[in-house]
Amino acid sequence: MSHVYNSRIGRRSLLRLAGATIACAGTFGFRRLLAAQDALPHLSDANPAAASLGYTEDASAVDSSKFPKHMPGQRCASCKYFQAAGSGGQYAPCRLYPGNLVNVNGWCSGYLAA
Repeated sequence: MSHVYNSRIGRRSLLRLAGATIACAGTFGFRRLLAAQDALPHLSDANPAAASLGYTEDASAVDSSKFPKHMPGQRCASCKYFQAAGSGGQYAPCRLYPGNLVNVNGWCSGYLAA
């Protein structure tokens, strides 16, 4: 009598299963990373680190007499420390302000052209 159910898994089936598992785990991890990023607070002028570097959410409103280093066209989105998110949103992480999101149109005296 022949067996209706074969309990042996072939090498190809095992590789397909492993590949699918890795792909699903990678997708889940990427989604978790994006969700965690959305949970971060937006940086405000009240933050001590932001106040010390003169952070503002609108680069066009920077006082040139107070910050002579500021040049027109400088903004967080073109800074070396800005961590562009693939989402294309208005806010993204910055290495100068860990745990916070900065406005893409913002500016601070820590600006360094990318």
